[in-house]
Amino acid sequence: MIIQHAILHILDTNTGSLIASQAEMNVDNAGVHDYIDKIVAKVMQGDIKTGHLTADNYLKKSLAQDNFATMTTQLAAKLFDTMAGSEAIHPGDLLSFQATMDEGPVFGLIKLDFAPRYAHAVEYEDDKMVNNLVLNQAVLPAATQTVSEAILVDLNDDSYQLLEKKYLIDGHRVPYFSEKFLEIKPDVSVKENIQTIKRTVKNIAEKYDEPEHEALAITQTVIHDSIEATGEIDTDKIAEKVFTNNISAKQEYTEKAIPKTVAVPNTTKYEKKYRVQKFKLDSGIELSIPIDIYQDHSKVEFVNNADGTMSLVLKDIASIVNKFSVQGEKYALSRFLYC
Repeated sequence: MIIQHAILHILDTNTGSLIASQAEMNVDNAGVHDYIDKIVAKVMQGDIKTGHLTADNYLKKSLAQDNFATMTTQLAAKLFDTMAGSEAIHPGDLLSFQATMDEGPVFGLIKLDFAPRYAHAVEYEDDKMVNNLVLNQAVLPAATQTVSEAILVDLNDDSYQLLEKKYLIDGHRVPYFSEKFLEIKPDVSVKENIQTIKRTVKNIAEKYDEPEHEALAITQTVIHDSIEATGEIDTDKIAEKVFTNNISAKQEYTEKAIPKTVAVPNTTKYEKKYRVQKFKLDSGIELSIPIDIYQDHSKVEFVNNADGTMSLVLKDIASIVNKFSVQGEKYALSRFLYC
């Protein structure tokens, strides 16, 4: 990433202070570059929504301005006023930047929430030096921490990647960052689409007396394999695999308002998330089974018993490692190494 412009505006709603920077940061500073580079990577790993700016979008009109400091100050002022409408929205800084990435020129807005942190302070009391703890209420997040609100705009085609969460405003949970600040309406996120798919599969499985755990496990497998193979989710394959022998259930699924394909921008995140099947039994036992092992009936098998209960059989086990003992050994070893 090559950064051309970067500026930081302070949005301290706790004190009612908007402190707009009058000049840009020095982008040749290695620390500034490294922080922005890592925080952008973190944004792109999140549950992003996508969309395109149109000619009448507020942000699109703002980006047409020549003066970077003036333009971002106006954005910061609007965001500050928007944040003031809810005590639930955290105060923070607005990091604005323009850079060239592998995909081309990009404009970014990232809200960095303040995080209270303790630091030491050397003070003197009665001519004696005392090391005290001081609480700083305005520490920025580390570059490796999760970001709540951000937008990255591809300046070549006006496509964007958006990261946001909902906050309580006037009694309603609202995606304020896109709706009230940027005035855009992004596409439905991958996370929201997957939640809709899971909810639909669950309801249809219950209606047609299909085993819920099996239906959802197959759904997860199809999602994982589809993302790994094509970078998107083929929802028709879910109907084919989950309701193979139930034409009515398959038809009802395909009639639901679910997109035929769901594009997945950050495939690595979802491949990792869904490569393990997780189950919780009514006995309180919890299991995590890798997808390839779960599909191998010579390793794992669910058995329906005559009394209506089920048994889970784990086969071909050569050894068992107790995670508690392994962690204990690592802890003991680390203590030994640092003695």
